[in-house]
Amino acid sequence: MIADPPTTITIPTSVAKRLRTYKSGGRSYAEVLGDLMDAVPPREFLEWALRELERPAVSYSSVRRSLVARPE
Repeated sequence: MIADPPTTITIPTSVAKRLRTYKSGGRSYAEVLGDLMDAVPPREFLEWALRELERPAVSYSSVRRSLVARPE
């Protein structure tokens, strides 16, 4: 029996594409994710997440208006 059995996680396709850019030299996704998590300490990540959660929500319609190309 495997001491640390693998699991399946669901991520958006866009995240999977970004993750592939970090995977090189025959490294596994587990190694890539481990390196990324080692680079950002859990406390720092949690502080960032809390700051993001405190930001006010923005309506879709206001964001959509800002993305529409404006004539010059």
